Amino acid sequence: MPIYAPTLPPRPDLTKAASPILVLAKFDLARMLRQKLGRFFGIVFLGVLAINLMVLYAKHLMVVSPDMAQLKDFAELVLPQPASFQASLLHPSMLFFLWFQAALISGGLIARDTLHRIRPLIYAHPVRPSDYVASKAISAIAVPLCVQFLFIFLPWLLSLLIAGPDGPVWPTAPLYLIPAAAINSVLIASVALGASSISSTPKSGFGWALALLFGSTAIGGILAGIFRAQAWLALSPMGLTDAWPRILCGVEGAHIPLWAAAASTSAHFFLWTYVVVSRTRPSEAV
Repeated sequence: MPIYAPTLPPRPDLTKAASPILVLAKFDLARMLRQKLGRFFGIVFLGVLAINLMVLYAKHLMVVSPDMAQLKDFAELVLPQPASFQASLLHPSMLFFLWFQAALISGGLIARDTLHRIRPLIYAHPVRPSDYVASKAISAIAVPLCVQFLFIFLPWLLSLLIAGPDGPVWPTAPLYLIPAAAINSVLIASVALGASSISSTPKSGFGWALALLFGSTAIGGILAGIFRAQAWLALSPMGLTDAWPRILCGVEGAHIPLWAAAASTSAHFFLWTYVVVSRTRPSEAV
């Protein structure tokens, strides 16, 4: 049961006050910014984005420049085909570092409250457990979603500016990549918050998140080799984030089939949501 201090002020009118979900999410997002982890990851993300933009501009030059037209045949062997190029805007290397960033940041969202025994104080206010979980989910989803949006919209806008609708990036590319980014963000947040909820410190939350990622990847790879079925790779959350842009962009021969990706993503979401809800009940707050 939640702990209610006998000297609490009168219950505020929630119809006039700010939503507890937004108040808690704003506090967590501000705390994320104070961690200053964006310096390292920002450099990495900008490097990957710069490479994506250079590839995009090179593909444009090979179409319009006579001097580079002779390289076009060679480029078709090296550079991705159209559908693959759209999916590569959410590049696997970027998603790999995005998982590390989420493990560092979101791995401590719940574990830090556990370490400092903050949840009893939060539940002593007019905050429901569902408000608490929703605020953590907003914070955990916001960061990877914003990063992926940068990788989607900046190349898309540049392609439209330099070549119009006939540029390397499809004019409709965001219609495929935004749902992929949303699915990836929810999956990343689910796993990171699940790891954080079963941890007692932010460092152990980071360790649990990495253990879940690499452990599931290893198990999926072993089972895929034993049964000779690529669908087992869907056990890996990291593999799923690589697969969804390719699946939604219609890349032929995606390494994880749609049914396996949908089933595994749903299983991860419901499993870790259940773990988070169970571990953040008022009875677990003490």
